[in-house]
Amino acid sequence: MARERTQLDLSQLATEQPNLAARELDTRSALEIAKIINAEDARVAAAVERALPQIATAIDWAAHALRDGGRIIYVGAGTSGPPRPTKTRALSA
Repeated sequence: MARERTQLDLSQLATEQPNLAARELDTRSALEIAKIINAEDARVAAAVERALPQIATAIDWAAHALRDGGRIIYVGAGTSGPPRPTKTRALSA
């Protein structure tokens, strides 16, 4: 019996949108790039703080699963967005 696949449209997720702060990054000075990275990094702590209840729930679930002999499999780590041809070449070199 063939299983029907569901296609998810992820194009509207914030993680799949261009970062406007980083547009034309290749034309910026090293200091400008460092400031952009620093500003974006500063946003992370606030986002994590807003999600602390959900993170705590995930920790509890994981701890329970591990105590019961389960395991944790990490997926989805890495940079956001589709790889650009230049990134692909650099990674394969």
